[in-house]
Amino acid sequence: MKTDENNPEDWLKSARSRLALADRLFAEEGASEAAIELLQESTERFLKAYLIARGWQLRKVHDLGSLLVEAEKHDTRLGAFADFADELTDQFWAMHYPGGELDDAPPDFAALREQLAKMLKIAGA
Repeated sequence: MKTDENNPEDWLKSARSRLALADRLFAEEGASEAAIELLQESTERFLKAYLIARGWQLRKVHDLGSLLVEAEKHDTRLGAFADFADELTDQFWAMHYPGGELDDAPPDFAALREQLAKMLKIAGA
Protein backbone atom coordinates (compact mmCIF):
# COMPACT_ATOMS: atom_id res chain seq x y z
CA MET A 1 0.00 0.00 0.00
CA LYS A 2 1.40 3.37 -1.02
CA THR A 3 1.06 6.23 1.42
CA ASP A 4 0.48 9.86 0.56
CA GLU A 5 2.42 12.63 2.31
CA ASN A 6 -0.56 14.95 1.79
CA ASN A 7 -2.99 12.62 3.57
CA PRO A 8 -3.33 13.42 7.28
CA GLU A 9 -4.56 9.89 7.98
CA ASP A 10 -1.28 8.45 6.73
CA TRP A 11 0.60 10.75 9.10
CA LEU A 12 -1.69 9.75 11.98
CA LYS A 13 -1.15 6.06 11.30
CA SER A 14 2.62 6.57 11.33
CA ALA A 15 2.42 8.71 14.48
CA ARG A 16 0.33 6.15 16.36
CA SER A 17 2.66 3.34 15.34
CA ARG A 18 5.74 5.19 16.58
CA LEU A 19 4.00 6.20 19.80
CA ALA A 20 3.02 2.60 20.53
CA LEU A 21 6.63 1.52 19.94
CA ALA A 22 7.94 4.31 22.19
CA ASP A 23 5.57 3.25 24.97
CA ARG A 24 6.56 -0.43 24.68
CA LEU A 25 10.25 0.40 24.59
CA PHE A 26 9.94 2.68 27.61
CA ALA A 27 8.13 -0.07 29.51
CA GLU A 28 10.97 -2.48 28.73
CA GLU A 29 14.07 -0.28 28.89
CA GLY A 30 13.14 3.03 30.46
CA ALA A 31 14.02 6.38 28.87
CA SER A 32 16.41 5.07 26.23
CA GLU A 33 17.69 7.02 23.25
CA ALA A 34 15.42 5.02 20.96
CA ALA A 35 12.33 5.67 23.11
CA ILE A 36 12.97 9.42 23.04
CA GLU A 37 13.57 9.40 19.29
CA LEU A 38 10.33 7.50 18.72
CA LEU A 39 8.45 9.91 20.98
CA GLN A 40 9.82 12.89 19.05
CA GLU A 41 9.05 11.29 15.68
CA SER A 42 5.53 10.50 16.82
CA THR A 43 4.96 14.06 18.03
CA GLU A 44 6.31 15.43 14.76
CA ARG A 45 3.94 13.25 12.75
CA PHE A 46 0.92 14.15 14.91
CA LEU A 47 1.67 17.85 14.34
CA LYS A 48 2.12 17.35 10.60
CA ALA A 49 -1.18 15.46 10.39
CA TYR A 50 -2.90 18.29 12.26
CA LEU A 51 -1.41 20.91 9.96
CA ILE A 52 -1.94 19.06 6.69
CA ALA A 53 -5.59 18.53 7.62
CA ARG A 54 -5.83 22.32 7.79
CA GLY A 55 -4.28 22.96 4.38
CA TRP A 56 -0.64 23.36 5.40
CA GLN A 57 1.92 22.55 2.71
CA LEU A 58 4.32 19.88 3.95
CA ARG A 59 7.76 21.08 4.94
CA LYS A 60 10.29 18.42 5.80
CA VAL A 61 11.37 19.77 9.19
CA HIS A 62 12.04 18.00 12.48
CA ASP A 63 11.82 21.02 14.79
CA LEU A 64 8.71 20.59 16.91
CA GLY A 65 8.82 24.24 17.95
CA SER A 66 8.42 25.50 14.40
CA LEU A 67 5.62 23.01 13.74
CA LEU A 68 3.88 24.11 16.92
CA VAL A 69 4.08 27.77 15.88
CA GLU A 70 2.21 26.81 12.70
CA ALA A 71 -0.33 24.75 14.69
CA GLU A 72 -0.91 27.68 17.06
CA LYS A 73 -2.30 29.65 14.15
CA HIS A 74 -5.23 27.23 14.17
CA ASP A 75 -5.61 26.83 17.94
CA THR A 76 -3.82 29.20 20.30
CA ARG A 77 -4.14 26.71 23.18
CA LEU A 78 -1.36 24.69 21.56
CA GLY A 79 1.09 27.46 22.46
CA ALA A 80 1.10 26.11 26.00
CA PHE A 81 3.25 23.22 24.73
CA ALA A 82 6.17 25.33 23.48
CA ASP A 83 8.48 24.24 26.31
CA PHE A 84 7.55 20.59 25.72
CA ALA A 85 8.28 20.93 22.00
CA ASP A 86 11.62 22.63 22.60
CA GLU A 87 12.71 20.13 25.26
CA LEU A 88 11.79 17.09 23.19
CA THR A 89 13.46 18.51 20.08
CA ASP A 90 16.63 19.28 22.04
CA GLN A 91 16.72 15.78 23.51
CA PHE A 92 16.07 14.24 20.10
CA TRP A 93 19.02 16.05 18.51
CA ALA A 94 21.32 15.37 21.47
CA MET A 95 20.65 11.66 21.12
CA HIS A 96 20.27 11.44 17.36
CA TYR A 97 23.89 12.10 16.44
CA PRO A 98 27.03 11.35 18.40
CA GLY A 99 28.52 14.53 19.77
CA GLY A 100 25.30 15.78 21.32
CA GLU A 101 25.29 16.92 24.92
CA LEU A 102 23.63 14.27 27.05
CA ASP A 103 22.72 14.96 30.65
CA ASP A 104 23.81 12.52 33.32
CA ALA A 105 20.17 11.87 34.19
CA PRO A 106 17.98 10.24 31.55
CA PRO A 107 15.17 12.35 30.11
CA ASP A 108 11.85 12.19 31.91
CA PHE A 109 10.00 10.14 29.31
CA ALA A 110 6.88 9.88 31.46
CA ALA A 111 6.55 13.66 31.82
CA LEU A 112 7.16 14.20 28.10
CA ARG A 113 4.63 11.49 27.25
CA GLU A 114 2.07 13.13 29.53
CA GLN A 115 2.55 16.48 27.79
CA LEU A 116 2.05 14.81 24.41
CA ALA A 117 -1.20 13.25 25.63
CA LYS A 118 -2.45 16.67 26.77
CA MET A 119 -1.47 18.26 23.46
CA LEU A 120 -3.27 15.53 21.52
CA LYS A 121 -6.48 16.12 23.46
CA ILE A 122 -6.49 19.72 22.32
CA ALA A 123 -5.50 18.83 18.75
CA GLY A 124 -8.19 16.15 18.56
CA ALA A 125 -5.80 13.36 17.56
